[in-house]
Amino acid sequence: MAGPFAGVTQNWDKNLPSASRFTILKDFNNKAVRDNNTGLVWEQSPDTTTRDWLHARLDCLNKNVDGTTGWRPPSVIELKSVRDPSLAAPFVPASVFTGIQLDEYWSATTDAVHPDFKTFLNHFWCVRGPMNAD
Repeated sequence: MAGPFAGVTQNWDKNLPSASRFTILKDFNNKAVRDNNTGLVWEQSPDTTTRDWLHARLDCLNKNVDGTTGWRPPSVIELKSVRDPSLAAPFVPASVFTGIQLDEYWSATTDAVHPDFKTFLNHFWCVRGPMNAD
């Protein structure tokens, strides 16, 4: 594979420090960030509007970041993986991501015990790449 994604696979075998973990992607007009640990591409600045689960999911599916579609809600594992516990809340580098809220974010993972939670309003953060577990 040639281009900016050469050699990047979603293999989860890396543990890079935040300083080298994230790459702001010029091909997305600096509006997306590759997590070099996982190979996932995240919105650089997620929408700060809250939505119920269905509308958050639809907003990700319909998202267009600088002409690029194919976005989706992350699994709960992926959402948790982007966090760096060595950083202050919200646990992502402020020099890379903007607009990250301390509140809860929707994931694609459903909660069978509390399906009524899907009507709550939460933030959402879209991602690109093959889905990991759940």
